[in-house]
Amino acid sequence: MLLLLGAIAGVALQRLAELLRSQRNLAARATPGERADPSGNWILLVAAQTTWLLGTGVELVLRDRPPAWPFVLAGLALFLAGEALRLWCMRVLGVEWNARAAVHPELRVVASGPYRWIRHPNYLGVLLEFLGLGLAAEAWITLLATGPLHAVVLRRRMKGEDALLARIQGYRELMGGKGALLPRFSSRRASSGAAT
Repeated sequence: MLLLLGAIAGVALQRLAELLRSQRNLAARATPGERADPSGNWILLVAAQTTWLLGTGVELVLRDRPPAWPFVLAGLALFLAGEALRLWCMRVLGVEWNARAAVHPELRVVASGPYRWIRHPNYLGVLLEFLGLGLAAEAWITLLATGPLHAVVLRRRMKGEDALLARIQGYRELMGGKGALLPRFSSRRASSGAAT
């Protein structure tokens, strides 16, 4: 149980550090870029993530028994996969990465990393973290309560981001045939990609 509570606290601190990194990346630009989602969607995303972390911790503490090890192990595997994927995205995007999904007109199309296979690997990572931590803690109420909100908010964000990225030269050619969250396997050779 302490391991999971530590993981929850670690994720909360990581999200705060990522917000600072995002602000630095956005401040490094002469113009902030256009945001993929309206302010209301951003507020809902922050609320969904906060409720997820708090709810998972509360369910874990209030339960009269520790989570079953099969759930813990499977959940941590999913969580770590999501964490690794998100960190990979941040590394590949470098200063282009930001938490606000701001797209700059001069954005370069990234041709490496997980963007070779899907358009939005960062959001896949967020969903894997969400599912994994909830599963590890057996936080069923939190998963059921915040899952739909995460789905709606991320769907809106991806739709807005796709519309902005489609304006970037070469984006449609490189990313148009790829799935948003899962690879589309075809007989053609996969091309390299871009995005946030």
